[in-house]
Amino acid sequence: MIIGNQTKLYYKKKSWLTPKHPLYFEEEEFKIYYASAVMIHAEKNQSMPPEQNYELERLLHHGLDLNAGQMARVLKKAADPGEVLDYLYSHTELGMKRYLLMLDLYNISSEEELSRQETDNLWLFAHMLEIPEKYMRLFEHFIREARKENEGECRRIFAMMTECKIELSLMELKYYLMDCEPFGVVALNLYDVFECTQDMLEKDKRIRLVDRCVIREDLVLRDGMELRMDHAVVRIYGNITIDGGTFVAEHSRIIRKSGSHRACLNIRRAGKVRMEQCDIDCRNYGMLLRAQDGAALIRDCEIHHTTRGAAVRFWGTALQIEGTLFHHCYSNEEGGAVLIREGSARIVQCRFWHCEAVRGGAVYGRNFMEIRDCFFKKCYASEYGAAVFCIGMIQNKISGLHYTECFPERTELIQYIVEPRGIEISERVEIGVNTILDCELDITSQGSLWLHDAVVYLRYPIRCRGSLEMDRVCLLADNMQHQDMIVLEHARGCRITKSRLDGMGQKSGIFSAATKLEAEKTVFCNMKGGRAVFNAYQPQITSCIFNYCQNGGIHCQGGTIQHCLFVNCRGKSGAGVTMVGKKGLIRQSQFVRCISDISGGAVDRAVGNQMTECEFTDCISGD
Repeated sequence: MIIGNQTKLYYKKKSWLTPKHPLYFEEEEFKIYYASAVMIHAEKNQSMPPEQNYELERLLHHGLDLNAGQMARVLKKAADPGEVLDYLYSHTELGMKRYLLMLDLYNISSEEELSRQETDNLWLFAHMLEIPEKYMRLFEHFIREARKENEGECRRIFAMMTECKIELSLMELKYYLMDCEPFGVVALNLYDVFECTQDMLEKDKRIRLVDRCVIREDLVLRDGMELRMDHAVVRIYGNITIDGGTFVAEHSRIIRKSGSHRACLNIRRAGKVRMEQCDIDCRNYGMLLRAQDGAALIRDCEIHHTTRGAAVRFWGTALQIEGTLFHHCYSNEEGGAVLIREGSARIVQCRFWHCEAVRGGAVYGRNFMEIRDCFFKKCYASEYGAAVFCIGMIQNKISGLHYTECFPERTELIQYIVEPRGIEISERVEIGVNTILDCELDITSQGSLWLHDAVVYLRYPIRCRGSLEMDRVCLLADNMQHQDMIVLEHARGCRITKSRLDGMGQKSGIFSAATKLEAEKTVFCNMKGGRAVFNAYQPQITSCIFNYCQNGGIHCQGGTIQHCLFVNCRGKSGAGVTMVGKKGLIRQSQFVRCISDISGGAVDRAVGNQMTECEFTDCISGD
């Protein structure tokens, strides 16, 4: 049998747009025997072998969602029709399951005239399941009209089914009639709006919403309760609390229609939430998910227009978000899209657009969260972390992040390190992300710290007795509690390259005690209360800029200062450089508008002949 491209496209579209089979949620054993019965009948179709039967494939793989191992069991069971019939007779109650089986048998049968073998097999099942001939004619007629997408005739047949008290609803029948639009937007208008209530949940325990639905009141999913949305469009006026129950949404569109202080979904006491391939519009009525317990999985969804807090607020046991787009998510607290306080969390291949918060424009969490391969565009934070704000050392759990038009710039990813007793580094530690250091950081004689490619906000000084290396770092004195940004105490060494130390007009730079300091292509600026570099022993300072150092640029014991620029520096003496001792050299450096209050102007007189090839412009000495 040759299938045209147009037919293939129709099949693919139908597989995507139709929901799971009504019996998808049954136990595995029942689905195996049910599928075996259908497989037995498919072999009676002489016009199409089972491997080419699209409706059979859709039922087994999409409708019932059977995996390869389960399919192997189906084929094995189908070889023994007697066992399959005995099982179905004893496990298929009167009502819905029997009617659905007959509908499926007709659905996989020949599209034209039924063969004699198909007819005989259908009536064998009908006799075994005690289904009247009248019902069989209605089922056959419905399937034929559903294949034609004849909405009017399907409605008429359903009305006849209702008169015969056939226990089927439009929820079950939707599987057999295709929609023409994604997310359950019904072009055929076969289905009326279905209202889900708490009374229904209390009675039936498990409810499946298909097509156009509305939830007007608050719902509570307690132990054993299950609410599923399958290719549905659901308007929610109340809030849904998952208190030990389960909430599942697949291929659906969820629209929030009213707001409250709570989120649309609230997880308590070991509740479970799973959302896949859904469009969720909160209409600026508040948050989507608030989980104080339980687990949540969000995959391939679009979540947008949330307010009053993070779209997803989580402190449960396990959160996983994959391939999801968050946009226009606003919070007046932390985390515009996602806030994680406790539990394991994994965010992979997600996109964040137009998300805003105080800290963490898109994501706010702790160092136990994992974020991989995410994209952030136009995300904003009023304080820190335009995209991501993380409490604690990130280490290797965050990688592959990309930013476009996020603000504040260069601070898209921030880690916040705080420890009341301070942090002691006794081994090699690397920090390569933007960091707020809100505690004492002590590098022991055995430890070493490598800072690179980061903006670091210092609220306490870095104290070093070991080794400190800085490369492409912007070090900011952010409401510091002490005067010096870096304190070197008989350290093994300190090397700074291509960096910026900014005292923010309040603090001084480096205090060095018996430590060799190397600085290259680095800017020291906005220093006050002490020199940018003080008491350095034999420093090597090359191609650096000292700008607006209000208590002087460098105070050192010997060393070499070369190819440096000193601008707008002030001091009591030697506003640019004060060099103690006779073993030192200042060469090929420029001094512009350096003013001393007492003597020396740009360079203290004690330097003497240790200065060569330097230029001075508008420098003034107090004497």
